[in-house]
Amino acid sequence: MLRINTMMRPTKTVLYEITLLLEPMYESTRHAQNVAWWFLEGVTKKSRTQLIIEPSLSLTEAQLQQLQKWIHAHTVEQYPLQYLLGSVSFGPLEILVEAPTLIPRPETEEWCFNLLSSLAPLAHTPLRILDMCTGSGCIALWVAKALPSSTVYGVDISDAALALAEKNAAHNKISNVRFFKSDLFEVLNQNAPFDLIVSNPPYINPDVWHELSPMVSRWEDRGALVAANQGLEIIQSLVRMAPLYLTKYSPLTVLGFPRLMIEIGYDQGPIVQELFIDAGFGTVRVLTDSSERDRAVSGY
Repeated sequence: MLRINTMMRPTKTVLYEITLLLEPMYESTRHAQNVAWWFLEGVTKKSRTQLIIEPSLSLTEAQLQQLQKWIHAHTVEQYPLQYLLGSVSFGPLEILVEAPTLIPRPETEEWCFNLLSSLAPLAHTPLRILDMCTGSGCIALWVAKALPSSTVYGVDISDAALALAEKNAAHNKISNVRFFKSDLFEVLNQNAPFDLIVSNPPYINPDVWHELSPMVSRWEDRGALVAANQGLEIIQSLVRMAPLYLTKYSPLTVLGFPRLMIEIGYDQGPIVQELFIDAGFGTVRVLTDSSERDRAVSGY
């Protein structure tokens, strides 16, 4: 039971009590303590540094109720932390998150960082870039921020996702991005061709859906995660159709940069590489993440 009250108490004591309640959900006390810090930062609207500087803490009744509600939702209902806090960091951006739109993952952030670091010399080159299956808009918005002279198009089939993406564009004050509804390339002819297409599409095999954490399977949009044909259906369509929507001549081609970049499941590298080759991409690379797992495939 939560023993926290509205009396002035040492911050470290409050943190310890929250950590104890969260600890059964996490592999280590350190992880549980980090989540406890995020909860405290969220309810008090203060940074961790501010809370450390102020060694004693008094929660208002409203803050206490919010904290109790969050802890119950997270520990009992398995409600994702990110939805509770309302936002996540993604590169230089703060991305608003709302159920059931897919929560941006660190693995996606990693390959985006690597891609945009390589494209830095083209920051002032006017490019046309498509982010397919944009979801919260996190990829499109980071690309647009990193390449301010480019126009970025974010596409999704979900009205809820597109509404959230628009909120994120306004929240991050990014104007060189356009979001619109399309079932893959269905209504893209008037905006094509593109210099670069990026995507974090649904790629989870339906057969393993029941093995996912309840925080994923209960709350996030299944349609943004799962694809038929062992998770490959959307990827197959993207790779097959992408060449029709890429410019024939592009600064990216001249410099040897990717024209198509797709996030994949850890066990899909070889088969997606073959799909790229079959679609006519001459240089195809399977990219690994910091855990040395296949994470994305690029081609040009």
